[in-house]
Amino acid sequence: MTTYNDVLHELQDYILYEDNINKCLKLRLPDIKLDKNYDKNYDKNYDENSDKKKNIIKKPEVFIPNQQDTLFWCYYIIKNGDIAYETLNNKNTLIAKQMKIDLVSTIRKNKDTVKTYKFDTISNIENNLANDNVLNKNTFLTLCAIENINIIYISKKTYFELLMNDTDVVYIINEIYNTSNHYCKYGFEIASQEKINSIRETLYKLDTINKQIKAISSYKVIDLINICNKLAIETTDKDNGKYKSKKDLYELIIKYF
Repeated sequence: MTTYNDVLHELQDYILYEDNINKCLKLRLPDIKLDKNYDKNYDKNYDENSDKKKNIIKKPEVFIPNQQDTLFWCYYIIKNGDIAYETLNNKNTLIAKQMKIDLVSTIRKNKDTVKTYKFDTISNIENNLANDNVLNKNTFLTLCAIENINIIYISKKTYFELLMNDTDVVYIINEIYNTSNHYCKYGFEIASQEKINSIRETLYKLDTINKQIKAISSYKVIDLINICNKLAIETTDKDNGKYKSKKDLYELIIKYF
């Protein structure tokens, strides 16, 4: 005779415990349309018995939220986790707006942190949260500072580090440019030490997020050459093969930004 406990035991794999939800999220495949002529993002395997071809889609390293305010949802997932994001019934603009308005109180409770990191003024951050359609990078970094989250923010060939603790948990935020002029998209990934080393070796580090370069007097010619190399800016004169002047190199860097 089947008892109540027997039934519960049989249904363990189907009950929405946290462990089961985590398993489902790991197995969830992204909604990606693949070009049949482009096989970089999937492997082709054959079943030995049925000899049927299967396409196995690799989950992308960088996750880009589907919602309009991608940077806000990157922050939401980083702070609250995948389960909170996946099980949230509504992720529309109105829900995001209410959440951002609620974060205004977080800013007001942490004025010392806001003033210490100086990504923006308290009034500008509150205005961004309460009135703007999308979160900006200054507000995002301020919220991460308050929540003690390690971030590497990448824009084109530059990066900015916000390291709030000595753990090895670091999130990379990728600024993604597209053909749309309305909003910039963002995606995030969990950084490996190998990825962090690569970023530091190949990209130009910003000392402050809003000031890309110092006055020309702060640099030697070799410093400007090194910056140009990381920004993929030509440093030599095509006519004579010599390095461009300090002034010319500096002006090219200014134009890049």
